[in-house]
Amino acid sequence: MRLATVAAQIGFVVKVIGLSTLIAIAFKTLAPRLSIPATNAVSLALVLTPSLLLGAFLVWQLGITNTHSQ
Repeated sequence: MRLATVAAQIGFVVKVIGLSTLIAIAFKTLAPRLSIPATNAVSLALVLTPSLLLGAFLVWQLGITNTHSQ
């Protein structure tokens, strides 16, 4: 594998970990300040939001990677 490819993959992993950390910090610091009702729908939305956001980010990165490799 070429060094540029390895560097790009490491950079991508760092971005994903960084984004995940920022989302976790935002939930930890902002969530107690909000008056959110304790319902099933709210719980489901809070549990699925990080996964959906990271999934969207990964799909976006995949599109960028495929565009640059052509």
